[in-house]
Amino acid sequence: MRSEKGITLTTLVIYIVVFSAVLALVGSLSSFVYGNLRNLNQDSISSEEFNKFNTYFVKDIKESKLATVQKLDSKVEIILENGSKYTYVKSENAIYKEAVKVARNIIRFNAALKEENNKNVIEIDIATGTNAKEPNFEKDIKYVLKYW
Repeated sequence: MRSEKGITLTTLVIYIVVFSAVLALVGSLSSFVYGNLRNLNQDSISSEEFNKFNTYFVKDIKESKLATVQKLDSKVEIILENGSKYTYVKSENAIYKEAVKVARNIIRFNAALKEENNKNVIEIDIATGTNAKEPNFEKDIKYVLKYW
């Protein structure tokens, strides 16, 4: 009997099937990982946009005792006593402080001026992201204006 070295057709088919299965598994796993990384990146960008707005707004709120809130057709304006003016422009999904864009990807922004316990309060409802039906980040927050 002679020594046969090499692979048979059946073995070759089995190798190809196993290799294809491994490639499909690696492909679907990498697609899953990259999809999750993209979602995490969008979520972090959304919360960053709120944090940028919040940083500017808190600083100005601490300096103002009075404020006015104006709701126009496609804008919401908050004018503070210290002269700062915040404008949400719905068509751009952005918040401006004076003429400088401080936050983007804002899909919902509502503001209301109220008085609670003899203190002026600005109540803000904000949502960030790219899809209005499924925001990445949303928050209802009350800012108390300077009262002393």
